[in-house]
Amino acid sequence: MTENPPAKKENLWLNLGFNLLLPILFLRKGDDWFGPSLSENLNAPQESTLVGTVMLLIAISFPIGYGTWDFIRRRKWNFLSILGALSALLTGGIGLIPGATVSMFAIKEAALPAVLGILTVITLKTKRPLVHLFLYNPEVIRVDLVNQRLNERGTKGDFDKLLQKCTWLIALTFILSATLNYFLSRWIVVTEPAIDKLAFNDEVGRMMGWSFPIISIPCMVVSAYAFWLLIRGIRSLTGLELEDAMAQGPKRSAS
Repeated sequence: MTENPPAKKENLWLNLGFNLLLPILFLRKGDDWFGPSLSENLNAPQESTLVGTVMLLIAISFPIGYGTWDFIRRRKWNFLSILGALSALLTGGIGLIPGATVSMFAIKEAALPAVLGILTVITLKTKRPLVHLFLYNPEVIRVDLVNQRLNERGTKGDFDKLLQKCTWLIALTFILSATLNYFLSRWIVVTEPAIDKLAFNDEVGRMMGWSFPIISIPCMVVSAYAFWLLIRGIRSLTGLELEDAMAQGPKRSAS
């Protein structure tokens, strides 16, 4: 029986570039590079909210455009691309809402990871738990082979307990991200968008730049620990070697 051709893999560098680096770069340096020409073409003072609004719309177009392109190319929804586009859209939306405040922005920054953390725990008992997307993913692990070995050895119950532990660790990363996002936003983003949208854009870009070392790295460490626990458990409960359990490993017989 012929196997289906493997799905196209998401390009990590394009993902980081369009969802993180380009929006940060444009929010921080867009005013210096394009502010005067935009002001002239729009017939508006460079410090006006109109110029700042255009800057913000262009910045958020990068992750939205990447998410759309990735869907067309791979013909499947990419959760992380959707999440990045949604986050950028909400960030831009806060800056464009009349009467929006920096407090609203801070709440928005904390709300998205907090909701994901709650959903990760809530969906644990459903047929499609979110932890399967983050850790126990067929694109990373040979889920069918692992499940077969678990059933053969009668260790499915032990594995479910391990998966539950990993789920709480992943939920913890989201709660940690929500908390750090809120306090980082309150610390850096202090200019009300209605007063100076360009300064607001610059502060949002500065916050996005700091979010990687302050927020992303601690969350990546916890997530890596959860994945290590999962892999160690798979080896112990199924008897599979690492290269056999991983989706990118050499094809071997399940028997």
